[in-house]
Amino acid sequence: MGGETMTIYLSDHATFNSTQELNYNVSQHEQANHEKLTASNRTVLRFIARYSVKYAGASHLKASTIAEGTEKSERTVRRILSKLEALNIIERVTFTRPKSGGTGANIIVIQPFLSERVADRQAAENPRHASDEGGNSRKEPSSKREIQNYTNETGTAMLRHAIPKRLYDVMAPFFEGDVEGLYNAIGTLYKSKASVDPSILCEEHSDYTGAFMNVMRRFKEGYIRNLNGYLYSTWQAVTSTISRREARRESRGSTSGLSDWFAQELSREISQEVAEGIAT
Repeated sequence: MGGETMTIYLSDHATFNSTQELNYNVSQHEQANHEKLTASNRTVLRFIARYSVKYAGASHLKASTIAEGTEKSERTVRRILSKLEALNIIERVTFTRPKSGGTGANIIVIQPFLSERVADRQAAENPRHASDEGGNSRKEPSSKREIQNYTNETGTAMLRHAIPKRLYDVMAPFFEGDVEGLYNAIGTLYKSKASVDPSILCEEHSDYTGAFMNVMRRFKEGYIRNLNGYLYSTWQAVTSTISRREARRESRGSTSGLSDWFAQELSREISQEVAEGIAT
């Protein structure tokens, strides 16, 4: 029973949709922190990643287990975990035993890699918009001061004109009175999409809003702590799915065109053979 309870908690803390996403984000963390991470730091991070596959990004590991697996002292491991957490590579979540109420080993959650963390909203500085009335795009705010002006002057009314209607209608109700929260979420959407396939227009695919609704439901139920991080990895997966779907569609179209060409050529050759037979 205890094992079942633990797996439920781990599934709630999973931050990625696949092992591939997990490995990619770990690699990005290592590259971005190349000068800050020692060989020992990388060894511990990779050990954690290997135990975070079933529930991609989440594992329940004691410091002693990591120490034994990496051949390091528990003191060293605890110091490395603190460093990884300070670099926003992992998050340690305190686990409370359901029956006894005691504190167990931490759940270790590998965080989605977000470049330029401090300026996360910059991802939406030059998004590809299309307004419902025409193709005119509007420049979104790109600084704290501009966002604050939005809040003080016209709030959500301004964002309503800066965000594609389909996205605004779905996302805005979840951020009533929180213009900056809405802006950050939109920035995360454009940033995650651009990291996979910048050519896709998110307002043309309901997959994005559907995924957003599912994430917000889990967030309101208390299952998600890092909202923008979870949205980022979720929307990355959505973009990958759409990109593969579009590629298959194009492939089928080109195959169909090739088949039509073969059919026409075959018909022409048969017609010629029939004509030659009649002539003889």
